[in-house]
Amino acid sequence: MFLTRIYLNPHRRGAKQLMRSRQMLHAAVMNCFPPGVLDSPGAPRVLWRLDRPPAVRGAAPRQGSPSCALYISSPVVPDPSHLVEEAGYATDGGVLVRDMSAFLDGLSAGQRWGFRLCVNPTFREAGQTNARGQKKVLAHVTQDQQTQWVLDRAGRCGFRVISSAEYGGDLPVLEDNDGQRVDGANLLINGVERSIAEFKRGERRVTLGVATFEGVLEVTDPEALRRVLTHGIGRGKAYGCGLMTLARP
Repeated sequence: MFLTRIYLNPHRRGAKQLMRSRQMLHAAVMNCFPPGVLDSPGAPRVLWRLDRPPAVRGAAPRQGSPSCALYISSPVVPDPSHLVEEAGYATDGGVLVRDMSAFLDGLSAGQRWGFRLCVNPTFREAGQTNARGQKKVLAHVTQDQQTQWVLDRAGRCGFRVISSAEYGGDLPVLEDNDGQRVDGANLLINGVERSIAEFKRGERRVTLGVATFEGVLEVTDPEALRRVLTHGIGRGKAYGCGLMTLARP
């Protein structure tokens, strides 16, 4: 598995167009791979995520603002030359590719990692069906609902989110009026960006509720976590959801 980071220049017209359209960005990502190289049955899929720095979220980028980072996880090395030419930086450091095989093999229970995750939290509502008679897929809309969606899936995805009491360090100690610590329930997960993406796919209109989280996790099942890192979590993977990345906390 390979993780590629491409800095997009938010002042270039090509980057502005890509950042406005998840469909266009999906097509640009898939064009990084020659035909046929991703066709192996059961192989990890291509995942991607666009990280926008706070300075440019929800506003036109300003002169000197930091770049947006496009992350691509893939079973083969991509060729992002067209992305760099149209929307990136043709300089050293504009593209970074890392072989993640040794990192994935080295995951073990008890390790703690900082994580960043972009997801499309959804649920199926009983009594509501689509045109094919299936339960209708609905989006969680509040931050509490979206956070709980992640926490509900953590166990089977091979990790748990730790509390501030477990993490320690420079985090404050929270106590109640009786002097008892209460920060054990203060889980280290924070919603850093929420948005609604709407676009047409064929004749059908698609709406995605997208939420990005950062936090600190502890590995409980290395194999399950490896699968999440290589296959993603949740729906909307083709449109920039599902990719989790890890770093030192």
